[in-house]
Amino acid sequence: MTTIFEEEIRSQGDILRRRAELGEQQTRDAALSWRDVDYALVAARGSSDNAAAFFQYLAGRELGLVVALATPSLFQDESSMKLDGAGVVAISQSGKSPGMLEVIRTAKLQGRPNVIFTNDANSALALEGDSVVELFAGPERAIASTKTFSTSCHALAQFVSALSEKALPGLESLPDVIDRTADWALSNAFPTSLLNAPRGLTVVGRGIGYAVAAEIALKIREVTGVRCEAYSAPDYLHGPIGADGDGATLLVVVTDEMEDEIAASLVAQCTERGMRTVILRSAEHPSQASDADIMLPETMDNWCLGLALVVVGQVMSLRLGELRGRPIDTAPGLNKVTLTA
Repeated sequence: MTTIFEEEIRSQGDILRRRAELGEQQTRDAALSWRDVDYALVAARGSSDNAAAFFQYLAGRELGLVVALATPSLFQDESSMKLDGAGVVAISQSGKSPGMLEVIRTAKLQGRPNVIFTNDANSALALEGDSVVELFAGPERAIASTKTFSTSCHALAQFVSALSEKALPGLESLPDVIDRTADWALSNAFPTSLLNAPRGLTVVGRGIGYAVAAEIALKIREVTGVRCEAYSAPDYLHGPIGADGDGATLLVVVTDEMEDEIAASLVAQCTERGMRTVILRSAEHPSQASDADIMLPETMDNWCLGLALVVVGQVMSLRLGELRGRPIDTAPGLNKVTLTA
């Protein structure tokens, strides 16, 4: 019997295709108010926080725009944070995440442009914002999010394109890429025995790949119950690698920002510590001396590769959850929306 989680993985290409035109107009409208913005401040939680990290790297690379992640607990007093020069973004699929309203209200009090990325245009957060970009993902029924993450990143990529006033390479073809990736991943076997590590998994990436690593790690924790952490490659090598060893597995997410030498060093050092290693990459990146090599069989623009690798990570989570006999769609102990801080 097909799970809801698998159905939602398969649906992502069609959803991106349907939202492309409507989303493009909304992001163009939102971008009009951002002419005097010096930096972006983004408020988000959970998978939306990983989408914010994706935006941080994409906007930095494409626009030279500094993107900072907001700390909502500092916005309880709406006069305490100074937002001179900021354009403010809130990302919340439900529009109900705690702390988002305070950030947007602070922006409005200080006359700063703001835009809400949400799947619920009638939520309190959406109604508070100056501009709204809808995800158009439809109801997401599985606890672990799939299509709201991909639509958030798609909407943010459209926003970057609108701010740059030129077409972002890969944006038009992304729905087809996601369709092909989902079909390929769901028809292939993955090294679930390596991923089912008794001491857990560590997922490492860099740049766009770090945002991907964080989202894959979250999906693995939610769907499988396996301890899974995410780090940028430099941060991992700086210290956390010391806590890993026998019984743990390293999953390396390879995007353009991950130099071959760094990937090779990660694999070598983790192997020395008794870890098993898995590489997740596209065909344009070389293999490494890892225990398993997962290669997406096509090449694409780097930011599109990031979203394609997230889809592979979703399928890996599904297969590992099935191996462990987990109730895939309900993610025990979790709720779809967390309403506490």
